[in-house]
Amino acid sequence: VKTDRLTGGLIVNRRQFFPAGFYCYSPVHSTLPEEEAVRGFNMISPYQKILPSSFPERKAYMDRCAQLGMKVHYNLLSVAGGGGVASQMEGITASEKKTLLLNEIKSFRNHPALLAWYIADEPNGYRIPPDTIRTIYDLIRENDPWHPVSVVFMAPFTDARKYANALDIVMADPYPIPVSPVTMPGNVAKSLSNEFRGKRPVWMVPQAFGGGELWSREPTVQEVRAMTYQSIINGAKGIQYFVREGLNLFPKSTALWNECGKMAVEIAEMTPWLLSDEETVPVLSGSENIMLASFVHNGYLLILAANRENRPVRADFSVSFPLSGRARVLFENRHVTMKGGKFSDYLSALGTQVYLINHVAVKESLKPYRGNLIRDPGFEDLSGPGIPASCYAWNNGDRGATFFLDTREHVEGNHSLRLVTPVNNRSARLRFFPFKTSPGRTYYISVMARTDPEMIPDNSDADKPVYFEISLGNYGTRRFVLSNEWKEYVAAITIPSGDNIPQKTNVILQLPSAGVAWFDMLQAIEGVDVNRSINPELKF
Repeated sequence: VKTDRLTGGLIVNRRQFFPAGFYCYSPVHSTLPEEEAVRGFNMISPYQKILPSSFPERKAYMDRCAQLGMKVHYNLLSVAGGGGVASQMEGITASEKKTLLLNEIKSFRNHPALLAWYIADEPNGYRIPPDTIRTIYDLIRENDPWHPVSVVFMAPFTDARKYANALDIVMADPYPIPVSPVTMPGNVAKSLSNEFRGKRPVWMVPQAFGGGELWSREPTVQEVRAMTYQSIINGAKGIQYFVREGLNLFPKSTALWNECGKMAVEIAEMTPWLLSDEETVPVLSGSENIMLASFVHNGYLLILAANRENRPVRADFSVSFPLSGRARVLFENRHVTMKGGKFSDYLSALGTQVYLINHVAVKESLKPYRGNLIRDPGFEDLSGPGIPASCYAWNNGDRGATFFLDTREHVEGNHSLRLVTPVNNRSARLRFFPFKTSPGRTYYISVMARTDPEMIPDNSDADKPVYFEISLGNYGTRRFVLSNEWKEYVAAITIPSGDNIPQKTNVILQLPSAGVAWFDMLQAIEGVDVNRSINPELKF
């Protein structure tokens, strides 16, 4: 895991990573990681006490997260800098704490689920001196230089600068609802981002609880969206909600938690833009109550807008060069018309919008074959954010098997399909939209695919082949061993002759091997004239 000081993001397994996760309690319920992985979250951070007696519990959730492709922001508070919920341990000496801390680091520093070490919660509030945290930080870095170290701060949040040499990631947890303005987290994110730009990533902890202590109610769906997006617009490069206890305890509102999951999917879609190092194109709005941020990646301009007010508003946008055409409204399956670099739209109360504009022509080197029978072959249909549009999904035994679109890996367009299989032979199985076929004909199925051996759940199996299977209905299945580079795989399957053959069939895709694979440009053609229909260099 690396921190990118230029963008403020993380690099995990050589890919950009924007954490979208949550705190939770211990013991971690055995089904919680899979319940949240399928929702779109990519990180959890359980509160815990680092005791030998509960080590099996911690290893169990770490192993399960590795299977699911989730990361863990690992809580060391009880043996490190202190603070946090249910993290205090009494009757233990400093020497014993150090021993427990070192044992925990050595046990998990090579674990595939580990993202970062969380060592102190609100040390400024507990008046823990920076030098104390620095000593712990140095000890951890000596024993694990490969994972960043985080600290969370309370108000005054600018106290974080005093601890700058004792952390790699700066976090803040302003909880404004219902007493303070909903804009408070965004303002804190802006202050910290300005302070640590080019030095340390900044993560925010949006409030997803309420009803007790100092907080008389939970945030509304609109408020949690506003806090999240305003934080991102103002520079936050990680989101960790406080707090999750399923299925309807924290938060009590299932609608509120569904909104958090929805935003996790949205963040995944936007990650290459949010963590882009390309020079952006300035965008203006006619209202001071509309917050804006813009990002450029791969020839596309992404605009994030957030309404500060709890009432609907009209928003007039102006891009700094005279583009005309249509701007895609992400996550709403619609477009707005743009003329001379200007366009208008409406934002709901405390609402957000995301616009995508193709401002530089990008020449695609890979195009669908003539006669391709697959709908949405490049997985570019975003009518359902984060998921492939033209298929049904089935499960072969593990509820945590996932099938999300991925904007970080692709060979054409801006998306690939990422399959994660937690356990061998318990994958998701995708059956794509049916197409007409003819008895006695041969059909060629082609797909671009790759894997990453470093993301196999069990490190000891890193050299074990990862394979996928592709089928044409019940007429035949082909198995292919995946490479760690993009490669085209082609299967030829013949439909038997006969009078009782169905008129339509489906391509079926699955990843029986535990691990991860990406797929792009899925195609099926009838083998009438191979040289005319597909790449003539292919040999069958």
